[in-house]
Amino acid sequence: MKKFYRIPNQDFLRIHFVRPRFKSNIENVLLYMANECCKIEPATCRDYADKINRAIRLFPGNADLTTKTVDNWRTEISALCAFYNEDKAADRTVTSKLSFFLNENQDLTQFFKFLMLSFQFHGGHIKPVDNIELINKGVRFKPAQFIIKVLLAGNEILASEDAEKEMSLSDEEATYCILNDLQVTTGKRTPKEVAQIILGNRANGFRYYDPNDPFVRNSKGTPRTKGDVVRYAGDILDYMEIASLLERRIDGYFILKPNELSSLQMFVDDDSYFDGYEQFYGIPDLEPGLLAPIETEWFNYVNNLVSPDKFKTDIRSIVESSELDVLFDNRISEIIENRSATKKDIGNIGESIVYSHEKQRLKIAGYEQLLHLIAIVDSPAYHPGFDMDSLEGDGTDRHRYIEVKTTISRQKINLFNFHMSTNEWSVAETLREHYCVYRLMLSYKDKTLYVLRNPVALYKADEISALPRNGMEVSFDSAKFNPEPVLVWRD
Repeated sequence: MKKFYRIPNQDFLRIHFVRPRFKSNIENVLLYMANECCKIEPATCRDYADKINRAIRLFPGNADLTTKTVDNWRTEISALCAFYNEDKAADRTVTSKLSFFLNENQDLTQFFKFLMLSFQFHGGHIKPVDNIELINKGVRFKPAQFIIKVLLAGNEILASEDAEKEMSLSDEEATYCILNDLQVTTGKRTPKEVAQIILGNRANGFRYYDPNDPFVRNSKGTPRTKGDVVRYAGDILDYMEIASLLERRIDGYFILKPNELSSLQMFVDDDSYFDGYEQFYGIPDLEPGLLAPIETEWFNYVNNLVSPDKFKTDIRSIVESSELDVLFDNRISEIIENRSATKKDIGNIGESIVYSHEKQRLKIAGYEQLLHLIAIVDSPAYHPGFDMDSLEGDGTDRHRYIEVKTTISRQKINLFNFHMSTNEWSVAETLREHYCVYRLMLSYKDKTLYVLRNPVALYKADEISALPRNGMEVSFDSAKFNPEPVLVWRD
């Protein structure tokens, strides 16, 4: 006979929040939309919305979307990512610091860490009517932090039992034992107690989803599917995976991400909390209109959490350890092996990989005696307009000046744009065919490199597009350029 775990009636509350329609392609969409938002000057709410809608329609595959679907995309982008602040009282919308941050840094893993750090219930990403329900029930909850603590507590329990396995968590367990239980979301149950319940349920053979459970039924009395029941907890786990906080095993269970101890500890120690809604706790008969003005405060809170030096992506999370010895020369390897050096920015990661690529390219061409001339030249004190001084390797002494533009994500990115500063564009115009942009896109399973020689000439020939904004926002059609294999230095 099947045994099911049930949340007591008085403790059940199904927490829900905005779910983007583009979740299956969320990384490409967010990079694209951050770039588009950064092109828009402050405007009236209607003008800004119209410009965002046009950008949404231009995203590949969106040309035939209905107006309602486009509007929903816009709302979801704003609610989930705080890419812009719509102040309806002042009739003014401005692009956010968070949008500029993602567009300039191109590190989705880092971005999702900040997203998960700020993600809480109550919050401005939730409709006012839903926030009222949370407030009336006394919910104060940061899911990412709590999930990490549950997994850490479970590891301690298993270690004390000499179990040779790691604590894991399924989307069903996260739904029934964490997200939908008021004992947890109101702070009455500790992470250790939750870990004990989950492990106990496994030992006793308890299941979770039961179509006969009255709480599973929708407003029409029809049982929701299992996927519908667990989707909100599943979204949080997925976002934590993109943030490189969790790793999904082949069985679908999630464990803590290896090599992310410092980031995990930051989440454990984090005491940030948005208290803008605290004034409404204990007040009966709340109206949504009272909560709406707090959304601007929430917007400012989320954007002020962003710090360029926090949660920098560790290259070891995207490059297999077996590759490190051959991917970098001794100088770069020393940087990678230094734990404190994992805060090196994403550009340095890309430069290191291109440095290795250039060495191997010249070696293959028969110019191994010139490898010592390849140099990373950009530094905090010196900005020549390019990152690397290399050689053509064509029998001449001509130099190749390389500007590296790198994006890091969990999934393979198919977004072909980047930003060039005013200085970079000017230097490219001066150096002409000797100037190359290396557009490098890194994911956990793929490295893609496009080389754009003489970008100013390509722009003038309509081979690439460029729009002025503190320099140039450049985009190109991948059908016009063939990717090059990323070469690995072999001594």
